Amino acid sequence: MIFVGFTHQFGRVDYNSIEKYKRSSNVERVVIFCRKEPVDKVKELAKDYEFVVTSNPMKEAKNFAKKLREKGKKVVVEDLQDFGERAIRDVC
Repeated sequence: MIFVGFTHQFGRVDYNSIEKYKRSSNVERVVIFCRKEPVDKVKELAKDYEFVVTSNPMKEAKNFAKKLREKGKKVVVEDLQDFGERAIRDVC
């Protein structure tokens, strides 16, 4: 399975959430679409991830996933603002 995520800026919380998801799922490839290049420490942690810096991460991620699905690949697309640890926020 290929995990495709999109966000404004990829950080440590996003990395931790994806790693936790990878342990419970059969993820063979991670592709992240973001507006800003991740900081060096995060890039070092996520050295096996593919990063695509773009002005419209959501649109690019969905188009990328659509092309992969047409090739018969199993793809999961996630908005990282609503995924994992970042999704657990106080709504009050």
